[in-house]
Amino acid sequence: MASNEKGFAMKHLTTRRLAVAAAATVALSGAAGVALAAGGSARSSGPEYASGVGNPFADASAVVHVVHTGNGRTHVTLHVSGVAAEPGRIFGAHVHQFPCGTSGAEAGPHYGHEGATGSLEQREVWLDFAINAAGAGHAEAKRPWSLDESSPRSVIIHADPTNEAGGAGTRLACIDLDGQS
Repeated sequence: MASNEKGFAMKHLTTRRLAVAAAATVALSGAAGVALAAGGSARSSGPEYASGVGNPFADASAVVHVVHTGNGRTHVTLHVSGVAAEPGRIFGAHVHQFPCGTSGAEAGPHYGHEGATGSLEQREVWLDFAINAAGAGHAEAKRPWSLDESSPRSVIIHADPTNEAGGAGTRLACIDLDGQS
């Protein structure tokens, strides 16, 4: 079993797609991942394809890393690059209940952890990020509970920052969290 510098079990996985919610698709090369060990964490990267004319994520790449720290906590990070948006623009992003599909709606609503308490943000995984001058962004969320990976999930990137009610506008891109334990 491989581990990172903090000793957490780790596996690296390739996403099936970074799907942009639109009708046409353009094939792009995806980043390959290697399965290293069962349990502990998952890393999904892409894109394998993107679609949509004028979508700021059409030529973007993204990496999502989910780490279960061994003490019942979860640390989720999102890194994006190649985003065609003005510096300072903020996008909402969240873990959703289902994998990506042919439309953004197929990922379903936000994943909400059963039994979690606190604000809506504390019961879900929100990963809002701002774009820098290089077209890149980063977000992370730490939760005091383990992300339920009994079924495939995804991360959806939205057009707007997340408001207090959890809304963030149009679903622009989707990253599958495949192969989780």
